[in-house]
Amino acid sequence: MGSVEWFWHMVTVLGASMICLRYWDVISQQPLVGDVLHCVGVLVGYIVPAVLVLLPVRLFSKVPSFVFRKLLHVVAITCVTLMILAARSWPAAALTSIMIAAVAYPLLGLIEGMPWYGRLFVEKEPGEIRQSLLMLFFMFAAVIAVSWGLFGQPHLAAAAILMWGTGDAAAALVGIPFGRHKVHLPLTDGKKSWEGSFAMLVTAFASGLVVLLAVQRMPVGQALVCAGIGAVLGAATELFTSSKYDTVTVPVVVVATLLLLA
Repeated sequence: MGSVEWFWHMVTVLGASMICLRYWDVISQQPLVGDVLHCVGVLVGYIVPAVLVLLPVRLFSKVPSFVFRKLLHVVAITCVTLMILAARSWPAAALTSIMIAAVAYPLLGLIEGMPWYGRLFVEKEPGEIRQSLLMLFFMFAAVIAVSWGLFGQPHLAAAAILMWGTGDAAAALVGIPFGRHKVHLPLTDGKKSWEGSFAMLVTAFASGLVVLLAVQRMPVGQALVCAGIGAVLGAATELFTSSKYDTVTVPVVVVATLLLLA
């Protein structure tokens, strides 16, 4: 991040903080503030123990970089899924996601040039984690706003995010070490494998089925159809989408499918 860009990010964050402190007596009386703090508490209560477990794994073990990257990915996905399920309102859940992106983006820009950053995190290109995180949490906010805010289906937002996140992780964890048969179809990049895609399909289906049955309380037959079609379309979308943009395309396709079928 350039010095000018960093400066304006910090000015924005500090300015917002000063306004909040100045009018905290009024702000704290608003129900939305309490709902957002509740969401933040859920995230912190999950992320802190997860990070305390993952840091020693990264620093003191020989776990492959792509495995550690996907472990971080799963932590982000599951913590947001839990936050959605625990949230008191959709504006609070969506706003919390946006706030995380707004705070983390400049902070990562500040530390990504430090020597230990490259050893701890795994980036395909400079700034990739920061940009992916920004896209990821804005996607969360959009899925929450549409599924919960527009259609009143918070559990479908959680199901779609979990299906994409766990499926994407499974695709990498299976496809990278065991993918022997590359997918050579029109519009695909030839890097993805049938093994990885099948792993994504199965994992997404299982994750969606758990949420739809245990949380949404959907009838078994309907849950099987929704999770099955959502998983197939999600895996297909992932195949035909660049890895830079599947963070957006796959969850959108999955949540649209669930909303249409539910």
